[in-house]
Amino acid sequence: MAKKSAVNKSQAIRDALAANPDKTPSEIADLLKADGISISAQYVSTIKSNAKIKAKRPVMGRRGRPVRSVGAGAGMTTMEAALGLIKAAGGLEQAKNVLSTIEQISQVVR
Repeated sequence: MAKKSAVNKSQAIRDALAANPDKTPSEIADLLKADGISISAQYVSTIKSNAKIKAKRPVMGRRGRPVRSVGAGAGMTTMEAALGLIKAAGGLEQAKNVLSTIEQISQVVR
């Protein structure tokens, strides 16, 4: 029966990648080999690739559909979205009226 490793190799790779983002997979593998963790550069590359895929995966809602952020475009900050609302509403007072109406509607819908 194979002996189980006491260290989680994938987590060690993720930690090493976080600490050394500028290193190549070969260099990360060499760093970990120096710490006594025997892995290949290909395995490091696979873990790195999977992490990128998970970072891009959309957040799923209750119905199994991706959740889209409301009003925020690609890379839009909250402040940019708020300024967009004020401009679209025609001014700060009109934006406040819109938000007040939305609040009243949300209380009725609950």
